Amino acid sequence: MDAGQAEDMPDARPGQGGRAAPPLSLRQIEVFRAIMMAGSISGAGRMLHVSQPAVSRVLALTESRLGYPLFERAKSRLLPTPEARRLYQEVEQVYGGIQRVNDLAASLGRQGAGMLRVVASASFGQGMIPRALERFRARNRTARVDFRSVTFDELVGYFLSDRADIGISMSAPDHPNLSSTRVGEDAIVCVLPQGHPLAARAVIRADDLASAAWIGYPAGTPLDRALEGFFGAGPLAPATIEVHSPVTAHAFVQQGLGPALVDRWCIPAESSVIVRPIEPAARVEIWATHSNLAPLPLLGRRFLAALKDVLADASNFVART
Repeated sequence: MDAGQAEDMPDARPGQGGRAAPPLSLRQIEVFRAIMMAGSISGAGRMLHVSQPAVSRVLALTESRLGYPLFERAKSRLLPTPEARRLYQEVEQVYGGIQRVNDLAASLGRQGAGMLRVVASASFGQGMIPRALERFRARNRTARVDFRSVTFDELVGYFLSDRADIGISMSAPDHPNLSSTRVGEDAIVCVLPQGHPLAARAVIRADDLASAAWIGYPAGTPLDRALEGFFGAGPLAPATIEVHSPVTAHAFVQQGLGPALVDRWCIPAESSVIVRPIEPAARVEIWATHSNLAPLPLLGRRFLAALKDVLADASNFVART
């Protein structure tokens, strides 16, 4: 130790002037461990990729803070004192814990905290969710996903019973333990059976449905609320058939039961229905929901990012066409 360091030593000794020794820094512990493992100042420097004088300075400060030597100098090697050997046992336990933390952090980065549980409206399970999962899986090869199609009324129950990490729906559920973010929207269109008289029209309006048996939704459902602007004071003629899901409405249209108003995402690629825009235009919102009792898991955040990419691509495609 140089003179300046030696002068500092008396003030750092435990009990000197009634003061305890300052705690060791993580850097000092790291250097001490490296010296114990390498057996020399030069070897510790190579392990830590620093210069020999830098290691010597840290060791001198460490011994000064502790108030007792950690090593005895014997030619080119350092022999640990009994105090150093005892301290090293504790340091190795700490480093074992740090390694476990690093292993867990790396594992969470690769796989997240277990399986990702996604619940969504059946409408979004036709195209939007599969596309988002395709992107998500491309970036998270080892991830596992549990997907369930649920009605809006069932959504809250899945979170309260801890059966879902993230939910995608047309409305934001109103519950104090849930947080929702609007991530996009989708146009509502009219789907018609092949050969239906309204298929000759370029655009479908509310009064067009007054003369046709059509498929609608119960009052208060997300689609019913989204169509309030389209119908104004209400439909001129009530729906002949009411369903609770646009996926069911689409299936009924394919069977020739009449036209229906659905969001575009619910129409599968292989559908044979005729699609027409509506006036005035109507749209459904797309909401992502998760519990606010704990942060959204890493896999949930990655899935949400993939979903936003899919929605952005869909919006850009519509804008170009």
